Amino acid sequence: MQGFKSYINLDEQALHEETLPSDFFDGFEFEVNSKASSSKRTVYRVRSTDRDKDRDEILRRLRQAGIDAKLGNGSSSVDPVDGTFDDKAFRIEVKPLSGGMGETTLNSSITELFPCIAFENNFRPSNASNFIEFLMSVDVNKMNCVHSKDKVAAQETINKADTSSKYDDKMDNAIAITQYLYDTSKSKSIDSVYWGYRSSSKPSGVPGNHPGDIFIKFSGQSNMQFLGVSLKAGGKKTSEPQLNTYVRPVFTAMGQPNLLKQLRSDAYAQVYSKIGGMPPLANFDGGVNGRHKDREKTEETLKAYDKANNRSYEKDYNSMLEIMRKGTVDLFNKNKDLTLKYIKEEILRDAPSVPTIVIKAIGNSYEEVTDRDEVGVFLPQVRFVKAMASPKSKQNWFIVLQSGDDSITMNMSIRSNKSGHAGKKKLGQFPTGLAIKYNGIAK
Repeated sequence: MQGFKSYINLDEQALHEETLPSDFFDGFEFEVNSKASSSKRTVYRVRSTDRDKDRDEILRRLRQAGIDAKLGNGSSSVDPVDGTFDDKAFRIEVKPLSGGMGETTLNSSITELFPCIAFENNFRPSNASNFIEFLMSVDVNKMNCVHSKDKVAAQETINKADTSSKYDDKMDNAIAITQYLYDTSKSKSIDSVYWGYRSSSKPSGVPGNHPGDIFIKFSGQSNMQFLGVSLKAGGKKTSEPQLNTYVRPVFTAMGQPNLLKQLRSDAYAQVYSKIGGMPPLANFDGGVNGRHKDREKTEETLKAYDKANNRSYEKDYNSMLEIMRKGTVDLFNKNKDLTLKYIKEEILRDAPSVPTIVIKAIGNSYEEVTDRDEVGVFLPQVRFVKAMASPKSKQNWFIVLQSGDDSITMNMSIRSNKSGHAGKKKLGQFPTGLAIKYNGIAK
């Protein structure tokens, strides 16, 4: 992830105009541009020292979540991202930030770039001191692993590495990933490695939206030209969501808009309609385009409801959540082939020409995140699919894939992920706007 320390700088008007959940901006400095926003479109301003790279990362996150987003046209040298979310238009403009590379970008670049340079030069680091000493002696302009447009960023990463507050940890991670490259080359000889710093500088033949951070090209003839390596860092027991999307895109991808419409009606009848002052079903959540004035009334009603009786507000949120969890479970039980297709295309995000492996650095060691491969290998054998709610959590649910006596259980969740007041989050995120995540294989 690239970006900068996240914060939200919203006045009351801007908060009122907020369209996208803040998840999409994690790690970035951003705000709603209230002057440029209107009732028809919300405009976000992101500050960045690497505008192309960070713009591409935000676009990747949106597309991964199933959000309709693309590059737009603007007066800036870096095109904005335009799209719609929950039937509301948005624009994301990436503006310059003075002061050089942000720490989040610096930290991720250390773990991605330094192993590539070490491997290309056949250098085996043993500690942070001899690693950085070696890197300072390298002529970045002669490195084949760094794209020509990324030479400046590579040199800046080397020069500023020791200014990171996580310098020791990130250097340990870089040593771990370097060892991964050497270990991989023992089993299958590596010809070269490449730093995938930005979408436009990934190796020729690799899709710009590929999730890989490093790309390996093996020696000799192979049906696989490149292997993408997606890097993670963290503790032994930490895990990162492998799908982060929302209710509406999931039902759309599964071809079930009528089922979603029914769930929305059920949630209104059983929950929202019983709250005093709630607008009618047609437009309580903004209606067809998400911008009907009744949505404002709903937000104010929910704020007042929460303030007057928080316990009842939370109980009603739990009721709405259960309606949508049950509906989502039913959706994945509806058609085995559609469920398997969704898992393959949206969760595993298969790219047959450039497969991906996920490697997690833990201190100065590494491990392969096998969940993705395990599901991918098992998928063709699946004969039975069963989705079910967790009996121990109000938001968790499972997809059980079974073949004979063997099975894999995918750990899923559905919940509100918006911040702000009670008219924006939980009940204010509305039935069709809840977040859906895949959190790996249930152990």
